Amino acid sequence: MGGAFTSLSRQGEETLKVRIGGEWHLRGQVPAPSEVEEELSRDPRLRRVLLEHQDLGAWDSSLVTYLVTLAARCRARAVDVDASGMPAGLRRLLNLARSGAPNVPPVGPRHHRSIASVVGVWATSMAARSADMVGFLGQTALAVRDLLIGRAHYRRADFALALEHVGGSALPLVAIINFLVGAVLAFLGAVQLERFGASIYVASLVGVGTVRETGALMTGIVMAGRTGASFAAVLGTMKVNSEVDALEAMNLPPMHFLVAPRVVAMLVMMPLLVIYADVFGMMGGFVVAVTTLDITPALYLHETQRSIALHDAAVGVIKGVAFGAVVALCGCYFGMRTGRTASSVGTSTTAAVVSGILLVIVVDAGLTFFFYAVRM
Repeated sequence: MGGAFTSLSRQGEETLKVRIGGEWHLRGQVPAPSEVEEELSRDPRLRRVLLEHQDLGAWDSSLVTYLVTLAARCRARAVDVDASGMPAGLRRLLNLARSGAPNVPPVGPRHHRSIASVVGVWATSMAARSADMVGFLGQTALAVRDLLIGRAHYRRADFALALEHVGGSALPLVAIINFLVGAVLAFLGAVQLERFGASIYVASLVGVGTVRETGALMTGIVMAGRTGASFAAVLGTMKVNSEVDALEAMNLPPMHFLVAPRVVAMLVMMPLLVIYADVFGMMGGFVVAVTTLDITPALYLHETQRSIALHDAAVGVIKGVAFGAVVALCGCYFGMRTGRTASSVGTSTTAAVVSGILLVIVVDAGLTFFFYAVRM
């Protein structure tokens, strides 16, 4: 088969037929659209160009470029181009090339916004996000109420799985972190208390500090980084895969089916995890005190028992419930608000972890001040 060629012929007074054939390659000689343009210039009556193929062999982008250029020059002369006689693949490429890229306005010089404008945009976005969070909190509260009174649509197997994921799977990590925190707390206390010959009060320091503060706080931070991220990633992936839309189409409220079981599982397991963390935190202080401070095990346990009151344990448990609610709500909120792209899942997971840890510390500070004010 020969090289690329075109042949022109008339079909009536207003139609110019262009036959295209041969092999079209960038490395070879290809015809130019100028001969068609010259024919259109010679006869102003021509208002239509009909494209057909004749003995068309292999072709590459050179043919597409020829057709696109020809179509553009015909449009400039108000001449219609009919490509129905070309192969289907060429027609699709020609239509794709005609559509082109969307018109993007030119980027002008970048102007720095004023501080007032930046603050205003930030305040507006924060107000909208806060309102959305309050609405989500209300929807979650209603869904949890329906679950507790038996009106929610959910699978009990999913709730049991959430309990296992929140509680049982987190036990090793919670134990290790709180044991080490208790050991560090004992070391810090020993350094200062040995100056006054009061090393025995390390037991009181570790016991009260762990039960009231570090046990619940470290467990909340661990759950924010572990379970909160998991909630956001799972729900975000379901949102990207349109599984949440499928639940709505089947008349299964996503707040009942997805959010409420996770929130209730977190609220149920957090008090137990806090008590578990307290035990390992005090165990870490016990190991340090017995091995480095020459305190007998019986004396350390007696001092720990004497210094910890019931209201101290209650404070830690209440904080644990509050931290669990914060972590679960952050994970579910950012998961349910994930966009439709794969990168949105990572963004939502990061936002859930950061927000969860930040709010855990904020809530801890607020509750600490509150319990101090009420002398609890």
